Amino acid sequence: MQITFPAFYKEFSCIADACPDTCCAGWQIMIDDKSLRKYRRFKGPFRNRLHNDIDWEEKSFRQYDRRCAFLNEDNLCDIYSEAGPEMLCDTCRKYPRHIEEFEGLREYSLSLSCPEAARIFLSRKDRTTFRTIEKSSPKETYEDFDYLLFTALMDTRDYLLSIVQDRTIPLELRRKKLLACAHDFQLSLDKNELYQWEDIRRRHQKSGVGETFLAKLKKWTASGTDSASCHKQIWKTVIPEMEVLRAGWHEYLDNILKVLYKTCDTETKLSECCQEFLNAYPDWEIQEEQLLVYWIYTYFCGAVYDGQISAKIKMAVICTSMIHDLAVATYLANDRRFTFNDLVSICYRFSRELEHSDLNLNEMEKLMDEDETFRFENLLLL
Repeated sequence: MQITFPAFYKEFSCIADACPDTCCAGWQIMIDDKSLRKYRRFKGPFRNRLHNDIDWEEKSFRQYDRRCAFLNEDNLCDIYSEAGPEMLCDTCRKYPRHIEEFEGLREYSLSLSCPEAARIFLSRKDRTTFRTIEKSSPKETYEDFDYLLFTALMDTRDYLLSIVQDRTIPLELRRKKLLACAHDFQLSLDKNELYQWEDIRRRHQKSGVGETFLAKLKKWTASGTDSASCHKQIWKTVIPEMEVLRAGWHEYLDNILKVLYKTCDTETKLSECCQEFLNAYPDWEIQEEQLLVYWIYTYFCGAVYDGQISAKIKMAVICTSMIHDLAVATYLANDRRFTFNDLVSICYRFSRELEHSDLNLNEMEKLMDEDETFRFENLLLL
């Protein structure tokens, strides 16, 4: 069994009561069957409370005022302190560690929804790298797993990440090259022409972002809408389709985005505000790169199960763009001030609404694939 993880993966350590937004509040914490059996057998003075504050039918911890019943006033876990760390359920023990599983490979990452994980990830100035190690455990087999496609996806992801991390190229062009590559790979897969992927990759590597590619961009975007309208339409399309996980999420979006689109009601004004934000907060360029890497590393190879290559790259671009919109809006709302902590807060709040709901992740990918708003040509305007 191979294990892949970001080079910074082991830097994470829970900061417990110092966390600005504890993971023990705001959502239902499900309990795995093995932990439930341990809780049933538990003996000692903590037993009654443990049994009373578990919803055995739902297999979850009870909540009071949207806080886990075992989260005390100091924002510490009473199960941990009273029963011991070995009594934590799988969810609590593993979070924010995220695992994607494939035949013969598990890929680990740190979820952006954790404030401390987001801080570690976004504070990195160097290019994100990954390590792969061998673990002595039986190789798992998956029925109908397309290993040929998976290998092609792995190689393609390496190439796409090399585009994202090429800092000799402006980020706007990296983003557009990313979309163009994914578009071509998807067409090839749809035609069952996987053998052409090497040729597609070589062609894109050869063209780079030179005159030929720029001429194609001009052609693709010749009849497109303006950028400001494109950004607004993305929010109008995505948000109504998403289930809300935390109270106040829609109100927060309404208030902050009103500031952005009242100030930036034309493409020119939006462009000026984005440039002003970048001048005031130049770290965004590296952080945008890191966010694109995060989404692509976490979700791209999952296309082996559904074939949605282009949708996953579109999602990476759209999620990063939506976070950027919230950052610029926050900058405007805070009298042209913006800090690293502001970005961390935006990222983990956004991630919690998207990544902690399979319904939301599936709906987002479906929109990327089917809704006209997310046509390849439209996304080149972002």
